[in-house]
Amino acid sequence: MGTDDFHKNEKTKRKTKNKSESKAVLIALEDTKSSRYYFEKLIHHKGLSGKVILAEHIGTNPKKVLEAVEKYKEKNPDTKFEKEWIVIDRDSFSNDDFKGTIEEARQKGICVAFSNESYELWILLHFKQVNAHTNRDDLKSHLNKIFKEKFRKEYSKASADVYSLVVGEQQTAINNAKRLVTKHISDYGEINVEQNPITMIYQLVECLNSINLEEKQCDCFPN
Repeated sequence: MGTDDFHKNEKTKRKTKNKSESKAVLIALEDTKSSRYYFEKLIHHKGLSGKVILAEHIGTNPKKVLEAVEKYKEKNPDTKFEKEWIVIDRDSFSNDDFKGTIEEARQKGICVAFSNESYELWILLHFKQVNAHTNRDDLKSHLNKIFKEKFRKEYSKASADVYSLVVGEQQTAINNAKRLVTKHISDYGEINVEQNPITMIYQLVECLNSINLEEKQCDCFPN
């Protein structure tokens, strides 16, 4: 191989690498513990460091989570993302805070991995189907019982080990979450963000799981 061919190949490699690095996923989370620990572990487990960025946390209110996406992009104008996501809970936020944020995200082309009522629904779906209305206390109670039986410890939002404990049941959680979406469409004709229980976190998980595959699976709500 001649010197010119060598430099040409090296240049091609750099272009390919730069092109790959410029296509990343940006995620803004509503909390600093439970969901953040989960996605940090997932990113490490799937070898996605540098491809998936977690925006700096600036508040739990859905509007603040959306604002975190904008702030990151303002500070890093040269970084281009294939997908941008926010992860938010319904909790007791007002309709303007919750539904209003989802609509604003839709207008900006930002994906919303929301849960009604809370992120803990996603963790519970790793172990069982949930069809009835739940609140935060119900979810915590169910998770405590399951974690004591399976792992001899209570569920804690502050635990960094939850991902490693539940990852073996991740496909079960995805399937259970999809069943809830199917039920919503059957009952309401659409995904009704006001109706509990529902979570779209499975879409973000599927997207992250597929980043290193030839065919990415990154469809998201809202369309």
